[in-house]
Amino acid sequence: MPMVASAQEASFGCKVLLCAAAIAPSWSGIPYCVPVMQQLFRQLAKGGGWPECPEGQTSGLGHEPYLPCPTGWTPSDRAGRREDPVAASSRDGSVCLDLSKPTRECSSGSESGGCQTSYPSQPRQARDEPHFVDITTASGQQRFYFALRGY
Repeated sequence: MPMVASAQEASFGCKVLLCAAAIAPSWSGIPYCVPVMQQLFRQLAKGGGWPECPEGQTSGLGHEPYLPCPTGWTPSDRAGRREDPVAASSRDGSVCLDLSKPTRECSSGSESGGCQTSYPSQPRQARDEPHFVDITTASGQQRFYFALRGY
């Protein structure tokens, strides 16, 4: 008769992977997963790495501090005036620029007669869970976001 492995017998890395991949409910709604994930977050907060699971694939740890910009807006690390908006774009920038609505501002009092282009901007909303790892499963790849505050 073949042996059946239970989740309790899995390595720590595989327990983490199973809990992190849970969707409905998420890991926080599964009593078995709560201590596993709390242990993981304590380990990561102290500089440890994501544990390995031979049966699963995960990316390295990632960090996305902000939610995406609204459709049509570009993330940037600087708001306001930009001569070169492409150079100002930054995937992790703290503001969003609407590059489709440039405004040219010229100062008549300056000796150089300088003109600058500005774009509508808005601050990006910070993520509550800025850390992530990509998990590859039989159904494809999913991103698992988490926070380390309090660990």
